[in-house]
Amino acid sequence: MNGLALFGGEAMSRSATFLVAVIIAHRFGPIALGQYGFALAVASVLLIVPDFGLHLLTTRELVVEPERLRRIFWSLHWIKLLLVCGAAGSTVLFGQVIVQDRVRRGLLYVLVARALLQSFSQSYMAIFKAFERMHYIALQQLVGAALAVACASVALVLRASLFAVVSCLLVGQAAETWVGWQIVLRRLEPGEIYGWDTAFHRVMLAAAAPIGLTIALQALNLRLDILSLSIFATNLNLGRFQAAAWFLIGTFLCVSLLMNVVFPRLSRLLENPSERGRAYVESLLKNGSLLATVSSIVVWLGAPWILRWLYGPALSTSVDLLRILAPALPFVFLNTMLFYVFVAARRRAVYLGTLGWGVGIGILMSIGLAQRYGATGVAVADLIREFLMTCVFLWHLKRDHLALKAGRGLLRVCLGVASLAVAFMVVAKAIRPAIAWTASWELLMLGGTLTVVGLPTRRELFLLVDETP
Repeated sequence: MNGLALFGGEAMSRSATFLVAVIIAHRFGPIALGQYGFALAVASVLLIVPDFGLHLLTTRELVVEPERLRRIFWSLHWIKLLLVCGAAGSTVLFGQVIVQDRVRRGLLYVLVARALLQSFSQSYMAIFKAFERMHYIALQQLVGAALAVACASVALVLRASLFAVVSCLLVGQAAETWVGWQIVLRRLEPGEIYGWDTAFHRVMLAAAAPIGLTIALQALNLRLDILSLSIFATNLNLGRFQAAAWFLIGTFLCVSLLMNVVFPRLSRLLENPSERGRAYVESLLKNGSLLATVSSIVVWLGAPWILRWLYGPALSTSVDLLRILAPALPFVFLNTMLFYVFVAARRRAVYLGTLGWGVGIGILMSIGLAQRYGATGVAVADLIREFLMTCVFLWHLKRDHLALKAGRGLLRVCLGVASLAVAFMVVAKAIRPAIAWTASWELLMLGGTLTVVGLPTRRELFLLVDETP
């Protein structure tokens, strides 16, 4: 029930953002979609500043010691107020100095204002997750999404401007944050205001900093393609790439939702590693990799119809880009899932180091390939970056004996499939066309995964939903 509530609430919230993108694509065209995509990418990175790892830390700490709610709740607000002011100042400076496009700058300000409100809303969600009251998350997100969609519908009927349509997300976010605040105060009763406590705040920041830096790297990694391509591409080409890149973002969001549901239990199981904890991680890895691989094949096959149905004929030219990005979906799935596994296992050096060098390599590849191949090059850079990070995560998983069998098997599959795909590209003497080498990649990946991990079993599926200690 917690899983259904969390998925349902987040699905409604994320669908509001995606619905606005669809409205922009149909109503204003690919150029406006590119401007919206750039502003959304920058806002999502700046959202990490007031988060700073505090949300995940709050969930982890309250799972273990729920009696500390008052101290953590009010301290979280004191710290977040300072971080929000810093993020707002950074946004104004970035917009005035770096962003020359007036429309991009205006959309950026609107979406960053929404992100700052969202940061407070997510802090309440972190508390609900710790107490496993996900239905409260569903309620607050239902209110926010419903109001945003209603506002966007009215704006569409009235043929309002691009800024008015995007501002509907800000209205919905304000309602969502207010509802979350009211629920915490009335249902969980955090008590009277806990004053400024320098020593405790310093401890919280020190504990959250590694997680915050990692989440920042994760957000930058996810938006690196848009940010790199925006240097060289027009708004039209940026919009076409954004239409395909939504599938990477959607995969990341879906896995994040799944892991937020299981993270409290995963933290308890990996607090003191046991055979049951290793079996749990094995089941997550096996079933997740199969689901992601099958989904990526469906996206690859249905790319022309999916793009036309979602965005209209103007963006159906993004088919080749989506077919390059489709093989990256399983790697995004695994990287996001394994990040949460290593956070729960307190392997700070693993998740921080992997994301750090992944972003570094990604920047070099994205800028280099974008300059030469444009959007196609950036899509290939995304695939290579996510693949390399998956290999490193799987190697650490095998080394730390958190999932020895599945980790070792999937690592071999990834390396074997990549070798064959590279050989195919060398023979083809180009990274185009995507329809050739990406098709072989997808089929080899599915066949190799099935061979190594096999089909899901009833016992493994039951383990994921079993609530017994």
